[in-house]
Amino acid sequence: MTEVENIHSNGNSNLINGSTMSKPLLELYVKASGIDSRRIGACLFCQEFWMELYALYEVGCVRVEVKTVNVNSEAFKKNFLGAQPPIMVEEEKGVTYNDNRDIEGRIFHLAKEFHIPLFEKDPLVEKHISSLYRNFKVFLRAKADYDKGKKQPSPVEGLPPQISSSHNKLVEQLASIDQLLSQRKSRYLLGDSMTEYDCELMPRLHHMRIVGQQLLGTAAFIESCPADQDIVHHYKEQLNIHTNQRETLMAPTKTHTIPEDVLSDIRRLGLDQ
Repeated sequence: MTEVENIHSNGNSNLINGSTMSKPLLELYVKASGIDSRRIGACLFCQEFWMELYALYEVGCVRVEVKTVNVNSEAFKKNFLGAQPPIMVEEEKGVTYNDNRDIEGRIFHLAKEFHIPLFEKDPLVEKHISSLYRNFKVFLRAKADYDKGKKQPSPVEGLPPQISSSHNKLVEQLASIDQLLSQRKSRYLLGDSMTEYDCELMPRLHHMRIVGQQLLGTAAFIESCPADQDIVHHYKEQLNIHTNQRETLMAPTKTHTIPEDVLSDIRRLGLDQ
């Protein structure tokens, strides 16, 4: 179970709890939403590390506390000297990890210590998911620039050849990932257990789904997901697209539904069992 606890000095926190006996406590500081600082923001690395830590928690080897922080607050700047989330703190060791490689390294060593196959390697999976997000950003940037000043997004079918080419490249890569999963008939990319590849891929696919709709279930994933509005706001900031006040006042929603045709395939393959 996930217990939620307010830490007033540092912001909101989700405490993934368990017995304190010989389990290290890892505090993960994640970027708050640009709309509402009480919610988790749309930082991919923050969500990726949250999912990896949740995988360690689920087998009972760590305690995890996830805190949302306003990076513009004076308290945050003073405490972390200009570092940016994600940041992980291990109080018992007196260590602060403020570099993504250091955070990943600490999680890797914990997984290895407790024999958790979180970091198993598979060159074929790496080949399939490599550069997916970069290809998405290339298409998104080109499409946003092309649609500037237009009241409605342009249909994909009528895009100029160069933008259409980047779209086709992205779709082909997504199709290759889908084909790989279909061939393996497994719940996750490497089998029935979640690995770092899933923690990397799932948040990016979710961002692509939400942003694709607006601008153009595992527990670890659901717990770590930002609201749809925060994902859209995150990309609008990157693309210099205006966010109107009505959008900031909308009640937060999280899209976790599965398209019906995909759900039918999952049931057919028995992956819902």
